[in-house]
Amino acid sequence: MAGSPVEQDAIAGWPACRPVRACSRCPVELGAVFGQCETGSRWHPARGGRQPSRRPHDPAAVPVSVRIGTRSRTIRDCGRYAVAKNVVIVESPSKAKTIEKYLGDDYKVVASYGHVRDLPRSDFAVDVNGGDASLRYEVPKSAEKVVGTLKREIDKADNVFLATDLDREGEAIAWHVAELAEVSTDAANRVVFSEITRDAILAAFEQPREIDEALVDAQQARRAVDRIVGYRLSPTLWRNVASGISAGRVQSVALRLICDREDEIRAFVPEEYWTLEADFDADGGNRVTAKLHTLDGRRVVDPKTRDEREDKGTSDRVVVLGDQASAREVEARTRAIPSWTVTGTTRRETRRNPQPPFITSTLQGEASSKLGFTAQKTMRVAQQLYEGINLGDETVGLITYMRTDSVNLAASALGEIGELVRREYGERYALDQPRRFTRNAKGAQEAHEAIRPTGIDRRPREVAGRLDRDQLALYDLIWKRTVATQMAPAVFDNLRADVVDAEQPDRGPAYRATGQVLKFDGFLKVYRDEDDPTGGGQLPELADDQGLELAEVRSEQHETQPPPRYTERRLIEVLEEEGIGRPSTYAQIIQVLVQREYVRLESRRFFPTPLGEVVTAYLKQHFSEVVDVSFTARMEAELDEVAQGRRHMGPMVSEFLGEVDDWIAERKPERPRIPIDGVECPTCGAGMEKVFSGKSRQWFASCSRWPECDGTLPLDQYGNVTSVEELQPDESVPCPECGKGTIRREGRFGPFYGCQDYPKCRGIVNVEQRIGFSCPKCEQGQLVQRMSRYGKPFYGCNRYPDCDFALWTVPLAQPCPHCGGPMKPPRRNAKNPTAQCAKCDEKVPVDPEPERVTTEEYVPGRRETAAS
Repeated sequence: MAGSPVEQDAIAGWPACRPVRACSRCPVELGAVFGQCETGSRWHPARGGRQPSRRPHDPAAVPVSVRIGTRSRTIRDCGRYAVAKNVVIVESPSKAKTIEKYLGDDYKVVASYGHVRDLPRSDFAVDVNGGDASLRYEVPKSAEKVVGTLKREIDKADNVFLATDLDREGEAIAWHVAELAEVSTDAANRVVFSEITRDAILAAFEQPREIDEALVDAQQARRAVDRIVGYRLSPTLWRNVASGISAGRVQSVALRLICDREDEIRAFVPEEYWTLEADFDADGGNRVTAKLHTLDGRRVVDPKTRDEREDKGTSDRVVVLGDQASAREVEARTRAIPSWTVTGTTRRETRRNPQPPFITSTLQGEASSKLGFTAQKTMRVAQQLYEGINLGDETVGLITYMRTDSVNLAASALGEIGELVRREYGERYALDQPRRFTRNAKGAQEAHEAIRPTGIDRRPREVAGRLDRDQLALYDLIWKRTVATQMAPAVFDNLRADVVDAEQPDRGPAYRATGQVLKFDGFLKVYRDEDDPTGGGQLPELADDQGLELAEVRSEQHETQPPPRYTERRLIEVLEEEGIGRPSTYAQIIQVLVQREYVRLESRRFFPTPLGEVVTAYLKQHFSEVVDVSFTARMEAELDEVAQGRRHMGPMVSEFLGEVDDWIAERKPERPRIPIDGVECPTCGAGMEKVFSGKSRQWFASCSRWPECDGTLPLDQYGNVTSVEELQPDESVPCPECGKGTIRREGRFGPFYGCQDYPKCRGIVNVEQRIGFSCPKCEQGQLVQRMSRYGKPFYGCNRYPDCDFALWTVPLAQPCPHCGGPMKPPRRNAKNPTAQCAKCDEKVPVDPEPERVTTEEYVPGRRETAAS
């Protein structure tokens, strides 16, 4: 066998000599490519295990052709074992299964399950030496088994391909795997693809590249500066504010935005203003409704517009009707005008183009507003669609990579979308040339493709049976948005006309009538926003000099509104506009804020908790750079320069560490004490300050002379000083410590009743959200809705920690027919939905969408009050 001829595909540049290899299972030597030389190297069996033959070894056995890597060559083995093997490393096992099917039997695809190395939690691990910096990594215990498997598979392989995600995190994972398994980082073994389809995978393996060291350095630099902020500043928070809290480089800026908005809302003073609307009758019985537009040549506006005009120095051109008397006066002037006429009529056709295809931030925003998904849930479901869905005959990724800030669509995709539009909707809806989008994002990094379906012909209705509810909803959103980008504009008919005094058109009140009607729906046939017209309607028939008769005039009172609290969508938009964070980090930023209990989400809006407010107040007072939007954006820009190879990681990290250490050495941080204007201490008359209690994690008002004076006052839910009487203690819920009445408050775990003498007395009564079932484990307690430390609701016994029973799904409203216990819901899309009792384990057939339990508030220890 050693002297047998060797076959090889014609490949330019293949080495002139390859060593003779010994079969791993027998002493036969195998021929080498272009000649022979003697080594003891071992070849291992191919993946899938060509099992040892039971027959004696036959040197004349037919050789086996094996494809190695992307450069195909044919070598021979002893006829019993293949001699070549290729290992591909990806992050997730679901992705591994899909890719392995595409590559064939000569490849084994192994999952790293994310990062295989990380910075140790118990050590700073950022070493700075002069102008250089390096990070010390360790293999977490949770990854030790995975790393062992990777090393064994890589050891047996002739070729290793690193096919992790195509962003900075993916590049870093590939580098870590290569470092751990001693795989060359200079070899062309890095494979990237933006979609998991057969054609895309095979094409990517035809063009491997080297690991991009600049992207790896950028990811390491990000980890280093995050570690510097967290490990240098957090200990000062522990000493001066409360234990167990921390600062974050990007999260702290996002938290400041939320807290600053809350401060604006609390400081906001509403201002009254009035608007007028009039109905006019035209010939033929048509009625036209118009709004007051100008008064004596000045435009009628709301206070916000007036303030904006003041900033520009043009406030003399506008007027605000600030009270009822002013509105009534204009009403009287309107009724006194004997005749009205139409002037300034303009009719025009307007076109509206569709929005660009989804990028990470816009997908998270639309999924939040239209589907009610959190950013984290959106990314989780998108990951499932990207990694592959079993469609019956094949497993395929349904969308392209979901962490991107590019609105570009591939030329092949544009062609497919255009053909579908013509076929499904007709020529009227199609474009002559594909519509391309560009975007100049502040600090945008890797310009990949936008998020789109990998095959536009896979309509949502055709794959609905293979997707769960969330997957289908998100895929439908992506599919429709993508198709809409290549459809004709929507066309509207617009009318604007002014109704004025026929005798004195330039004086007195002038009303403006406007109208818009959808003439051609265009892309709106597929994808609509909430405020898009639905079609139908008619424009009023108006022409210049047409006479009208006043039918009715009415005024309406309004109040200016404070700026709205941030939704997930708006917060992500602001972070992106300011260049803070990147597509891969938005969901994580929000998740960290919620998990650390710095904010809470109510009605899809962010409310800062007292803990979040004190962290922000502390950082603003002592380390303002960390929560400064421009400072953080500058850091992001420097990280982008590292990724582009225009800046070195070492000097950047070294400079930042020195800067932070200087802050700590020069400044003497202490617990925030925020002065409260116009409030005196009830004990000594000195000024009062807003102070945070590290133990109860609540704000209260304390005398500025503390500790000489211990005078305190309570704060209401908005942080304003109040009195016990104004807070109206509930005497029916006595304090368990002192027996006095308690005040209802909102805490990090929901509502509770706290003693009216807080902070002198810290007794509390937690409000229970009961669901009407007794505990199936101890049979003594009641099941209540609770919240985990990570913000996930569950249902547990109210006797915890004496009883640790917990359900992590919402039980059914109907009790078990056998024992009366709570029943776990059936799995989604089950053909024969069956619920299982959490007490007796009995399985019961139920409806496909059975009713779930609802919670009812219960206050332990509440006294019954006599009816008046």
